[in-house]
Amino acid sequence: MANPSMTGKICIITGAASGMGRIAARELAKMGATIIMNDRELDEGREACADIIRISGNDKVRFIGCDMGEFNQVRSFAEHILQHYPAVHVLINNAGLTDPELKFNNDGHEQHMAIMHLGHYLLIQLLLDCMLKSAPARIIQISSEAHKAGSGIDFDDMVCNKIWKGRRYANFGAFQAYHRAKLAMIFATYELADLLKGTDITINAVSPGFFVGTNVFRHMRGIMKLGVKLVRPLLADPERSAQTYIYLATSPEVEGITGKYWEYCKEKDTSPMSHDKLLQEKLIYFSKNALKLNQTPL
Repeated sequence: MANPSMTGKICIITGAASGMGRIAARELAKMGATIIMNDRELDEGREACADIIRISGNDKVRFIGCDMGEFNQVRSFAEHILQHYPAVHVLINNAGLTDPELKFNNDGHEQHMAIMHLGHYLLIQLLLDCMLKSAPARIIQISSEAHKAGSGIDFDDMVCNKIWKGRRYANFGAFQAYHRAKLAMIFATYELADLLKGTDITINAVSPGFFVGTNVFRHMRGIMKLGVKLVRPLLADPERSAQTYIYLATSPEVEGITGKYWEYCKEKDTSPMSHDKLLQEKLIYFSKNALKLNQTPL
């Protein structure tokens, strides 16, 4: 079956300088979409943009530097979109990392939660009015099977002191923080799917597969870094994993389907905890306070 045309569609992909975000940008560009890529890796992002234009023959591809963990940069990015583009039809929230160093953004939030959940939640809120006006539109949240592995989100320790236990570096801490952030993305997906009922905007979450061979582990240290290097040939293929991004962004088969979790273009169950409505609401309450979102569309 031939890929559908995306001519006239405007697609935003965060964290698109490498890995599955870059692959999705390339394939959507081949279908004729207007692509806005962002990433905090500026040189890599510019190179990716130029390469995608060359491969796709589509010159409607732009790269904008943006660290999704810094909320002032997310606001500037959204403002640029609203000023220069008439619509947003697809938003793929892909940016992510695994870093064993305990770091905080300029607003004091732990980096995994800031980049993977809070920055993306903010971007959704800032672009939502535009997406409502340009609907039908699709939001795709790149989560992970890792959301099932942790013990949940400790809302009394959002700065992760209990995870890092006073240390500056902790490989295990990085994985725990990653689990929490990916669970937060699932919570947000379900809560927003409920709130968006009756609109023509869908929101779905994606598992790329178990341990995909991308740069997400580039910051790991010591034996963990060696371990990732040794098992890299066994990791999931990012080209295959990115097909779910493309499927959810383009396929008429999923038109109107919302609030689901997908892996390799098939629906899949999330953890029992992820369906806890009280935890979903608690996450949204935390997010709005953290982002100072007093008045939002949702």
